[in-house]
Amino acid sequence: MPELPEVETTKRGIEPYISNQSIKKILVINNKLRIPFNKKLAKEITNIEISDIKRRAKYIIVDFANGYSIVIHLGMTGNLRVSKKIKYLKHDHIIFYLSSGNVLIYNDVRRFGLIQIYRTNESFFLLDNNGPDPFEKEANADYLFNKIKKSTASIKSILLNHKVISGIGNIYASEILFATNISPTRLGKDVSYDECKKILQESKKILSKAIKAGGTTLNDYFNAESKPGYFKIQLKVYGRDGQKCSKCESNILKITQSNRSTYFCKESQN
Repeated sequence: MPELPEVETTKRGIEPYISNQSIKKILVINNKLRIPFNKKLAKEITNIEISDIKRRAKYIIVDFANGYSIVIHLGMTGNLRVSKKIKYLKHDHIIFYLSSGNVLIYNDVRRFGLIQIYRTNESFFLLDNNGPDPFEKEANADYLFNKIKKSTASIKSILLNHKVISGIGNIYASEILFATNISPTRLGKDVSYDECKKILQESKKILSKAIKAGGTTLNDYFNAESKPGYFKIQLKVYGRDGQKCSKCESNILKITQSNRSTYFCKESQN
């Protein structure tokens, strides 16, 4: 699943091509997405200049000059690519024809993603109840410690809870906890204030490195230029079960938590 770095990389990749452009036409090839694209609202964003593009957690938000926006979630396997010529690929679902002559294409193998239109200044259910992501100033040690100090959930599960911290997915949760020497099975109430501070510090470091590397490619993720991410070669524990820990030479373990794979070193994380 594309996580914060992959979404940020995609946002940065499409931004130069769609900023200050307008959408001339929208072609919906397959509307069987997690939530179908609302064709009736398409007229609200057609021939209107794009005024801003930003990321919030794992969502890309495109604002238009008339007070409408589209929110894009890539789901498990979604990606956006920009092209000068339309070369249809399998699993292309929605095509935006831009005033520049370029096209923005949404491709999604498993169709768990979505593109929705809404009024910019109105509450939107997909964006409500999201906690701050690690780069937002609200995500500080005081905030995280107060959120988890009574929690009996594992710290790994907490990091994956978008209502607490948004944008962190399964890959980076394992990497962050390894960097902080915290066991993924430790309960939230047993994580100290200083460790909360360290979690957020390492989150920003690791996510920043991943963004710089263009994200992590494991299966289906490609960026806006159809290139894979290269952070996979920097992963310390994720997908490395049975290999030696870089800190202590013990073997990396793989366990299952809430139906998700977790990778960690039992000796260096406690």
